[in-house]
Amino acid sequence: MRYLAILKDSLREALDSTVLYIMLGLSALVVLLVATVSFENLPAARTFEKVADGSIQLAFDLLKPDKAEEHSKRQLSGNVQVNLLELAKVRVVSGAPDSPDSEYTVTFRMRFSSKEEVAEASNNPAAAVALIEKHFKDIVDLGLLKIASIQLATQQPTAVARQLDFEVHTLPTPGTRRLWCARPSVFFGWLPIGEENWGFPVGAQLYVLTSTLVSIGSWVAILAGVIITSFFIPNMLRKGTVDLLLVKPIHRWALLLYKFVGGLTFVFLNIAFAILGIWLVLGLRTGVWAHTCLLLIPVLTFFFGIMYSISTLVSVLTRSAVASILITCGAWFGFFLVGTVHELFRNQIRIEETRKIPMEKRKWTDNPIGNVAAALHTVLPRTSDLNHLSSRMLYSDFLTGSLSEVNKIDLRPIEWNESMGVSALFVALLLGLACWRFQAKDF
Repeated sequence: MRYLAILKDSLREALDSTVLYIMLGLSALVVLLVATVSFENLPAARTFEKVADGSIQLAFDLLKPDKAEEHSKRQLSGNVQVNLLELAKVRVVSGAPDSPDSEYTVTFRMRFSSKEEVAEASNNPAAAVALIEKHFKDIVDLGLLKIASIQLATQQPTAVARQLDFEVHTLPTPGTRRLWCARPSVFFGWLPIGEENWGFPVGAQLYVLTSTLVSIGSWVAILAGVIITSFFIPNMLRKGTVDLLLVKPIHRWALLLYKFVGGLTFVFLNIAFAILGIWLVLGLRTGVWAHTCLLLIPVLTFFFGIMYSISTLVSVLTRSAVASILITCGAWFGFFLVGTVHELFRNQIRIEETRKIPMEKRKWTDNPIGNVAAALHTVLPRTSDLNHLSSRMLYSDFLTGSLSEVNKIDLRPIEWNESMGVSALFVALLLGLACWRFQAKDF
């Protein structure tokens, strides 16, 4: 029971912090603002225009390092990629017009470079149909839309001789709502965003919204957590307070670990309140329930646990909250720098391997800087992997539908067992050192 009493005291210390309630209040304001966001479905033609011009497929290609690099080079050079298809007509087959739950026959216009190619495709459209199927591949594989049939249209355009029309019969899926283009607004539709026909897929908009909120919110919550909890242990080690605690029949290591749990609780409550609030209001407002998003609560708490283990050790060694804050924030930046450099080199090496560049011409493979970054990445906590995991969770909820589907398009392999194991071992090592020092130190 005495262990529970110490734990209760640590939890009370977290709950008694005024900053906790200030942060909960700010989180409540953000959740209320998100609750006012609305999405008005646009005509079906807008969604199929995005499918035709490749804008939606680009969202998936940007997860592939080689595709992302090609896109960046085209943007910098000003080269515009010629679209394979152009939307010609949309006809509803069954269901309400302009609804993501309806069936449609969509007429796409395909361009050819010569009249001979047009004649060949008219006589044998299999090759052209295969190109259209390839164009839809990512969307169909991820369950965002179902293609019932693709066939040559009975009526062909006469004004342009180098084009042919193909009719694509589409069926809705549970994921089509994420694919549908919509116009966002805030304050329950009172303040629309963009032009009347402006709009992107709801899933993409929700991903941008939530990833922005989570990125900024988690950074603020963890930074505030580092600053506030850095005072917990130095306050406990003050003369008079520590003397009173050490006469109690409890091991010193247990006392320190319960203080550590109290600090984790401070951040856990803030993160859980914000994530649960955003999940609830977005689900009610859009019908897209981002269940994987809830896993961000333990992931972000674990991220803070890495930082707080550093703060705990420094607090025991120095009894200084200022030193604890500075060293913890410095370590945080160091982990970020190592992870960023390692990810940069890993992506470039993968691109060189994909393009089968000879070893003697490779600039990134076996690079001294890359080797140092890889060595540091091996032994240090994988905070960059945790950031990537958080992004994957949001991406899976709003664009692909599941984490397993993200793995099909995200070609950046991460050994999650190794990543979590190394980070957990780092936390255990630092807490072990802190407990040993606290046990051996004479107060």
